[in-house]
Amino acid sequence: MKSPQLTAPPVDGVAGEISSPRTLRHAGSLRAPTGLGLRAGGQVLLTARARLWIAATVLMTLLIAAVATVFDLGPLRTVTVSLFLLVELGIAPLLLIGRMSVLWFALLSVVTSLATTTSIGFMMSVTHLWYPVEALGIVITVTILLLALSFRRDLVLARGEGRETDRAARTPIGQAFLVSFLTPARLIAAGTTVGLILVIVAAASAPGNPSPGGLFRALGPAWYLGLGVIVLCVVGAYRLRTSPVVPIVTLSAVVVLSQAIAYGTPAVMSAARHIGIVSYIRANQGAQPELDIYQAWSGLFAGIAWLCDAAGIADPIGVATWWPVLLSPALTLGVAALASRWLSGPFRIWFAAVVFTLTSTLNIIYFSPQSVGLLFSLTIFALAVVPRRIGKRGSFGQMRPLGYGRLGLIFLLSCAMAVSHQISPYLTVAGLVVLALFGYVRPWWTSLLVLAPALGWAALNWGVLGRFIFLGAIGRFWENLQPPEHTFTQLPIPLVTKLTFYGPALFLVIVGVLAIICVVRVRTRYAFALLAAAASSVSLFAVTNYGQEGVFRVSLFAAPWLAILVAGLAWRGRGVANRHRGNRWWPLWPARTWTTAGLSVTLVALLGMNVYGQTALDWNRVMARDTVEALDVYEATAPDGAMMMLTGTGNATPQGGSARYLSLGYLSREALGGYPSGSADYDADADVVLLTKSLVTNWPATRHYALVSESIGAYDERYGFQSYAHYQDLSAAMAASRLWVPIFTGETTTLYQLRTSEAPIS
Repeated sequence: MKSPQLTAPPVDGVAGEISSPRTLRHAGSLRAPTGLGLRAGGQVLLTARARLWIAATVLMTLLIAAVATVFDLGPLRTVTVSLFLLVELGIAPLLLIGRMSVLWFALLSVVTSLATTTSIGFMMSVTHLWYPVEALGIVITVTILLLALSFRRDLVLARGEGRETDRAARTPIGQAFLVSFLTPARLIAAGTTVGLILVIVAAASAPGNPSPGGLFRALGPAWYLGLGVIVLCVVGAYRLRTSPVVPIVTLSAVVVLSQAIAYGTPAVMSAARHIGIVSYIRANQGAQPELDIYQAWSGLFAGIAWLCDAAGIADPIGVATWWPVLLSPALTLGVAALASRWLSGPFRIWFAAVVFTLTSTLNIIYFSPQSVGLLFSLTIFALAVVPRRIGKRGSFGQMRPLGYGRLGLIFLLSCAMAVSHQISPYLTVAGLVVLALFGYVRPWWTSLLVLAPALGWAALNWGVLGRFIFLGAIGRFWENLQPPEHTFTQLPIPLVTKLTFYGPALFLVIVGVLAIICVVRVRTRYAFALLAAAASSVSLFAVTNYGQEGVFRVSLFAAPWLAILVAGLAWRGRGVANRHRGNRWWPLWPARTWTTAGLSVTLVALLGMNVYGQTALDWNRVMARDTVEALDVYEATAPDGAMMMLTGTGNATPQGGSARYLSLGYLSREALGGYPSGSADYDADADVVLLTKSLVTNWPATRHYALVSESIGAYDERYGFQSYAHYQDLSAAMAASRLWVPIFTGETTTLYQLRTSEAPIS
């Protein structure tokens, strides 16, 4: 039996870490990953001509942005400046490095762009020296200078590559290779493009507001046909022995892209609070860390505030809407880069990435610091793993430490992560410490580059952070592990809600079991290191009670390591053929056909659960457009000290999405006495009176408002708080009540204001 296709990090002079005779016999199929500047996992290196085209693309983006600014072409300026600050800002320094694989170049371009944008925006915010346009001009000037340096060198190298190409073209084989256009890679890319176009067209024809069935029921057959074409391209890449990077990266973004096109709003309500921080920084030209924990850890928000001012974006909700379309492919690249340090064979590297991407629906990627924290963390892990040197017999060998360039990049990412998210740095440190104990991170103090900025910033903001630290929770592992229960649940949880959470959880359990099987089969130092790195995130439960979010966060940080182990367990066609040699029907089905069938079934199952997990709860999870408009009216016209009554849970309302989020209040139904019983004799008119009385009596304000929306009713029903039929009765009673007057009415949402002329409620 062939051993799983898993290998240690780079070993000087050896093709893998050999720890047993069984592993030694199969060492030929194992490959030690190489460094940043070499081929990583079979990835193609960027040629000098490719680097010239990339530099020209950046310059063209800047030229178009300048033209759009001069001629006041707002949308064009928004797109080009956003593209530059989020994706292209890190390209110029990377081009100076020289030869690098496409995978690493793409990942580091996005990561360094995000880290630099975050750092610059944060420095302007914390010092209140807010000059967004001037900062953009300085960054563009530096970028042009760096591009000029790289352009001169690559131009010389490209001429040399051209002479080599001309010599190869004189031979019939070389000429045939160059003339042929229908290469396997181009066929796969073309097929993926066709599938993506079908998905976009179908999403564009979908209704604007979320429906009870979710997006996957609202879209037509063309959408599923597009998904099928993309899956076929992944399988085709395996059959044609070419890289599946294009269809797999597309798969990682296809669902969030469809949501952004169909709804035009963020897919998670919590994004509204983050939008409010961005708006506050823009309005006040800086954050106030002493006000709340969001402003204390506002690195990402400050970077996006700089982007909005520099790009002329009036409402940052557009950035929040399209944010997952950038982050989801970036996370896929991050997992692939990390997998390339441990796995042999390019297809297994991308298989690990797609397993992670399609099984992570418990943690919806949205406009949030934790999504960027995970991306920075994956990149730090991939950078921090060092080659092993085999020492004397019987010793563990010596370690070759990281170079100063990689250490500097790790420190940059750590600083940007430390001021953006409270938890991600410590989970990253836990993983680095585990890898260092197993001998795969050197120097030993690499984890301090991540820990020091996090501890320093936490100490400076202890006055805010201390309110969220409970010393009694330290050491209570099993108590912290228990997710909180919804105390207001009084009705059975619908099946759609259970499947949305239990389905992806089951897939994660299967991934974990397969990862353990891989460790049992391999039984090598590096396999145990990967499993221990996955378990390191559980340390979060030892120090804090983060509730359900803690469970999600731990699973999110463990998933990449488990996906790598699962990909290492992937079978080889030759091994399968040997095991079934005695079966007379086996010759009718070649080994590669069986592996293709297994891959197809796996992808369909993973993608099906991914689509369902991300879209089934859209009715109560996605911001409706008219709800956003209603809250814009409230936050723009209500006086300071006003209070809004939410006629249900507060989790289904995008509250606090403006710069005035500290001056206006929101009250969920939980704060007004809870929910009515689920009995059939529900009196909606009396319920309106009781709610209004509780609001006026217990929550005095300069003016009172109320919000009725389908999202609130949907959330209450999906989590067993109140039936949707009763909520519809409440909505009708609010419309007929003499106590409230509507000031905004939309398709799914109505905003009310309390009549000040009415007599006090008895």
